Amino acid sequence: MMNERSDMLANENIKKLIYRMSTPAIVGLLVQAFYNLVDTIFVGRGLGADSALGIAGISVAFPVQMLMMGISMGLGIGGASIISRALGMGDNKTAERTLGNMVTLVVISSIIFTILGLIFIDPVLQLFGASESILPFAREYTKYILMGTIFFAFSAALSNTIRAEGHAKFAMSIMLFSSIVNIILDPLFIFEFNMGIMGAAVATVISQIVGCVMVLHYYSSSICIVPFKLAYMMPDLALSRETISIGMSEFVFNSVESLVFILLNQSLLIYGGDMAIAVFGIIIKVFMLTLMPIIGIKHGIQPIIGFNYGASNFERVRETVSISNYIVFAMCTLSVVAVFLVPEWIFRVFSSDTGLIEMGVPAIKISFLMMPFIGTQVVAMALLQSLGKSKGSLMITLSRQIFFLPPLVLILPLFMGLTGIWVSFPISDFLGFVVAVVLMRREVNRLMGSVPQS
Repeated sequence: MMNERSDMLANENIKKLIYRMSTPAIVGLLVQAFYNLVDTIFVGRGLGADSALGIAGISVAFPVQMLMMGISMGLGIGGASIISRALGMGDNKTAERTLGNMVTLVVISSIIFTILGLIFIDPVLQLFGASESILPFAREYTKYILMGTIFFAFSAALSNTIRAEGHAKFAMSIMLFSSIVNIILDPLFIFEFNMGIMGAAVATVISQIVGCVMVLHYYSSSICIVPFKLAYMMPDLALSRETISIGMSEFVFNSVESLVFILLNQSLLIYGGDMAIAVFGIIIKVFMLTLMPIIGIKHGIQPIIGFNYGASNFERVRETVSISNYIVFAMCTLSVVAVFLVPEWIFRVFSSDTGLIEMGVPAIKISFLMMPFIGTQVVAMALLQSLGKSKGSLMITLSRQIFFLPPLVLILPLFMGLTGIWVSFPISDFLGFVVAVVLMRREVNRLMGSVPQS
């Protein structure tokens, strides 16, 4: 099985290989994003007159979920990068040690996150923009989500290592089955059991437990290439440092997104009130749905890049990056076209509130203007993370989320009001694209010998 996987990553046509490796991730992530949408839709439809407040409550809770995702995906991507390169070099022992060490990091970080989150739940949610009217809904949803942190983190992190072994379809099935469980349980808990927003959170946690069980099943089966061994759970300082370093850009990306939410939600409250936060919550959910196929490409190409870099096959690395950039640009452009064709319908799916729809239609059009340029940033991060270039991938994250977006959110509304907040997104997207292109081209040129290695 190991030789078959190595032959596939080393010799199969790149276009076919990207399709084979990315499609399962895309399907799984799309379903996962869809169940996040379903949470918001059912809450919006199930709370009647309080639909806007319920949607706003989930929106305020979203940064907490992003922090959870940042920790788990950071550790998962960092560990998967090491494992892919180790397998490319035929070093199975390092791959096994990395897996065990990564599990330890996931468990420890999840426990700490849950405890701190529950203790400081109210001040954290208020910091993220929960007004007095939004806070009860946000608190009810978030406290149950926090209780499921360890299940979410475990399945999300180890899905990356499963893909690193070449079993992208199994990683897809984890997301697929857990998402289906959530979609089935949402209406049951919200409407049939009359649990409201709490029902949406409980359904999400149960679906995460299902994903966790499937990961455990994989590592107890004979199909896994890198077996999990308890002996390797003893913390390894060098491996921990490398895992965290490589995954740091992913963690920072999500963490900074969460911090930016503080600025955004507070600004939205000032210039548009609770309704603006609800609009932003819907835009983010739609954005995540359109971004998931791009993240799926990223998940698919990372094992290809990591393996071939470890095997010193740099031409296949370059070809993978080039083809991926064309694919993600086309996918992002299609998502923009879809948003511009049916913006009102998008908001009507979530709520019939006319005020929400009137505010939301122009906002989503402006926010999505530069979506086609986001795909390149994702591919650039995939390249740099797969090569272990943590500083470069971190720079891509910081450029958009720290250097560009916050200043724009602070300055533009002074002249344009609420519209200035929406305009901040496409401008920062384009500027982040420029930084990503520069870093990506420099790294590809270095690999191909055009630039001396520093």
